[in-house]
Amino acid sequence: MNTEPVEIIPTYASMVDPFIAVLQNENANYESLNTARGFFMDCAQIADQHAAERVAWIADYEAAQTLLAERES
Repeated sequence: MNTEPVEIIPTYASMVDPFIAVLQNENANYESLNTARGFFMDCAQIADQHAAERVAWIADYEAAQTLLAERES
């Protein structure tokens, strides 16, 4: 029998609805509201980082394509 604890780590997607519910709750305390805000800020920062990395990747790809075209001509 396995008695080791199982870690359950929620995904960002599964956390959106509970945090929206906190934000809609007019009786939510400051700590809950601040935690919800922090969650959405973390998501936004990750999205911004992903977008910046994508722009850099596209620029690298286009530069490589330009070099390849120059070498072939």
